[in-house]
Amino acid sequence: MNHKVRMLHTSDVHIGHVTGPGDRHADICQCPILGLAAAIGEYQADLLMIAGDLFDHARLSESAVGATLELLTGPGVPVVVIPGNHDVHDTKSLWQRCRSDVDRTGIHLLDQIEGSAFVHESKQITIWGRAMTDHEPSYRPLGEVPSRPNKGWYVVAAHGHLNLSSEDAHRSSPITYEEISATKADYVALGHWHLPTDASHGGVTAWYPGAPMGSPGNGSAALVTFENETTVEHVPISVPAQGCR
Repeated sequence: MNHKVRMLHTSDVHIGHVTGPGDRHADICQCPILGLAAAIGEYQADLLMIAGDLFDHARLSESAVGATLELLTGPGVPVVVIPGNHDVHDTKSLWQRCRSDVDRTGIHLLDQIEGSAFVHESKQITIWGRAMTDHEPSYRPLGEVPSRPNKGWYVVAAHGHLNLSSEDAHRSSPITYEEISATKADYVALGHWHLPTDASHGGVTAWYPGAPMGSPGNGSAALVTFENETTVEHVPISVPAQGCR
């Protein structure tokens, strides 16, 4: 029997997009990260999945990147991240530049172009995802997903645009309902759209979780519970009233 697992799924955090105004915020506002860290404790999540765009751009300083990763790992649960279109893993990647901070903080970065996996042995859950190097139509986030493991829960993470009609054929990083179904995963953790969106298909549960930065100032995440079946609850992510400084 698989272990019960609670996973907090978020995406599009975009640290670096907002500069903290006044004396209540850090120079690079970390309010969404503090909100996520608080939610991990409140909802007793066993791990955090960030499906792309943790950072808004590659120009962030190493100190800002390091501070973000330290806050994320503060609650003491595994944090799994895939690069998105704003923090692509290309030749100018902040992930490569700040690799020492990734290693120091213990972030589980799925940074292989062909895909890689994080396995949580005690909770019997595997998370697979592919790093993005170019946000273009030829990049398929759910192309050639490995078969599900023989035991445990299976999560596939992908950052891209869900094609809803033939008019979406030109969009970069396309994802189709057929690709979601073909994963045969227990859950597909999507990123790129900022509003909670159900993308489930063919018996596979899949969601865009919404963005934690939200509007105005508060957003949402998906609390995914694996127990006999997969259930999804959308929970609020509240920024600290006192700010992040």
